[in-house]
Amino acid sequence: MNRVHGYLLLLLLGLADALGATNPKLLLIEQRLNGFTDHDYATAVERLLTEHEQRTAIPLRPGSLQRCGLKISSDSGMGLCTPKPLIRALGAALLRRGFTRDGIILCDARQEALRLCGLLPILSKDPARFEGFPVMAWDQLASGWANDRRLQYENQVMPSPGTAGITWGNPRISILPKTLFDDVDFWINLPVLSDSHALGVHGAIAAASLGNMVNAERFMNAPSNAAKAAVEVCATPGLTKRQALTILSLEGYQVLGGPTYDANWIFSDKIMIASANPVIIDFIGLQKINAGRASRQVAVISPEPPIFGIANDGEIHLGTCKPSEITMVRLAAP
Repeated sequence: MNRVHGYLLLLLLGLADALGATNPKLLLIEQRLNGFTDHDYATAVERLLTEHEQRTAIPLRPGSLQRCGLKISSDSGMGLCTPKPLIRALGAALLRRGFTRDGIILCDARQEALRLCGLLPILSKDPARFEGFPVMAWDQLASGWANDRRLQYENQVMPSPGTAGITWGNPRISILPKTLFDDVDFWINLPVLSDSHALGVHGAIAAASLGNMVNAERFMNAPSNAAKAAVEVCATPGLTKRQALTILSLEGYQVLGGPTYDANWIFSDKIMIASANPVIIDFIGLQKINAGRASRQVAVISPEPPIFGIANDGEIHLGTCKPSEITMVRLAAP
């Protein structure tokens, strides 16, 4: 298995079938939780990761770079961000798999959002760490990466009037995170779920794309362009080849008014779902959002948001959202 560690994840996805394992893009794991404490998450996350590794034959262990990334979702604020017990549980599971604490990088697009969610210290002079894990904010690093053409996503949508100046000069360019391209063996996406004016569903695809680059706010008021931009970024080879998994906790999800947090529309289920396929994660998210809306006599999201069609249009194949093509594994609460 050590030999497998050296391969890029893109190659591993193809090897899974050859090894007699489940193709990661066709595997969906539902892990029940007893509750939302650190202990509840710790036991459930370990079981979920072990199941994923056994079924795909892809170990979530250090490779040549000895580093991995945990993509946090913090933009909606404290009320709707990646749960801290999930972050702790996943960090502990990766430490058991051979990573050092310095080798597990927590990251998101905006320093301010990370700070407001308690994932960075209040005082900027304090080390940029969360319980010993290094934390990176892309907006503090993007200027230094802006000349790397691999990291430039260009789209004609302009920022809203009054948006702070773009230090690299071109407001039509967003900057992708070099760290997830070059500096980690793999990264894991940890989105939160809400509805969205721009995308319909703000979940796995949104977190890995618009939530993963600087100068992406320009798409949030441009529904005709947002889905295309999100899918194109998710399909960027340098970014997608190292994305190993998405884990979505339904501890808190919002069915109306998202992605801006509104406590009146928050629902909760004791479930985590995980897959290397962000499309099926968001498709299930859509069902959850619509069920929550229906229970409150609010109009459901219909027709289906275009992001699902765009995700598998032409040469882009982010993953199927057809349940008949998915291997579904349901794990009871530990």
